[in-house]
Amino acid sequence: MKQESIFTKCSLGILIVSFFVLVNEFIQLIPTHSTHLEGFLLYYGPFIFAIIGGIFSMVGLIKNKTKLGLLLIVLNFILLFWPVFLWSLPTAILGL
Repeated sequence: MKQESIFTKCSLGILIVSFFVLVNEFIQLIPTHSTHLEGFLLYYGPFIFAIIGGIFSMVGLIKNKTKLGLLLIVLNFILLFWPVFLWSLPTAILGL
């Protein structure tokens, strides 16, 4: 079994933090709606985390080619288009 690169581990950590930010926007464990951030974290937080995590996972995949590194690249790519999904999904479900 190959040893994971530190970049792959950092990318996994960034991905977990990004999902915590998304979950926090819906359950409000840490209140952000009473601040100036309102919906900024919901729309652009995962997008910014996905860019940083994608760079780390690409570097980690170059150093050690592992399945986790490839999975993280795919998940960060999906998370990169989170704002597009968030804007178009309600339109597709509810119509115009």
